[in-house]
Amino acid sequence: MKFTFKRNSRNNPESVKYKERFLLERCNEVIFLLQHKCAQWLEQKTAHLSAKSWIVILFCFIVFTVGGNIYLIVDGLNGNSNKIERSLISRSTTAAAFDTKNKTFNTSLSKTELERMARFQMYMDSLGRSPTGKLIQDSILRSRPGLLDSLVIVENYYRSQFKNQ
Repeated sequence: MKFTFKRNSRNNPESVKYKERFLLERCNEVIFLLQHKCAQWLEQKTAHLSAKSWIVILFCFIVFTVGGNIYLIVDGLNGNSNKIERSLISRSTTAAAFDTKNKTFNTSLSKTELERMARFQMYMDSLGRSPTGKLIQDSILRSRPGLLDSLVIVENYYRSQFKNQ
């Protein structure tokens, strides 16, 4: 029986990995070559400097660096520095307008649903206590931004409705 499958297909994951690895190695070689050329150029330009001139250059560098850092610290601690102004975010005129008057939402929330949300919040809090749990918690929060805020809002809404009754 003749095999119809190609052993070296173009979509072979091993060949894709090899190509990526080859490309990364070539990029690393180019970067190393550029670093080497720049180092040689700098050596040629500074070959005539004596030890005394190197000390003067180092002293100037230290003076300017320390002076700049002191200026930044004093300016930051001084209350007269430039303040960052906040600007208002304008609402887009092309955004779709939502008519909340015509829509009715199901605002009833059972006791079991509230307990499930409280258990989920406790679960999320417990995830933050271990390194592996922290990774899971971060991935959940990255994929669902604002999830915990929404839970707090719903819980506060439920508690306010419970107080009103």
